[in-house]
Amino acid sequence: MSPELLLLAVLLSLMVLALGWEAWQRRRGRNVPTCPHCGSRLKSVEPGRRHCETCNVYFRRLE
Repeated sequence: MSPELLLLAVLLSLMVLALGWEAWQRRRGRNVPTCPHCGSRLKSVEPGRRHCETCNVYFRRLE
């Protein structure tokens, strides 16, 4: 395999990886409430209350 073709393949794979990472970040969401202790996502259990399943702690609505 020629060096130019190898470089082209590496650049193409890095571009695909970057696009996949960007799509994953967008799908995950950036305004998701997280636990201040462990960083896990908080689940909505009641109106105005959130629960961290990892720490087993309840939080009031964060505004």
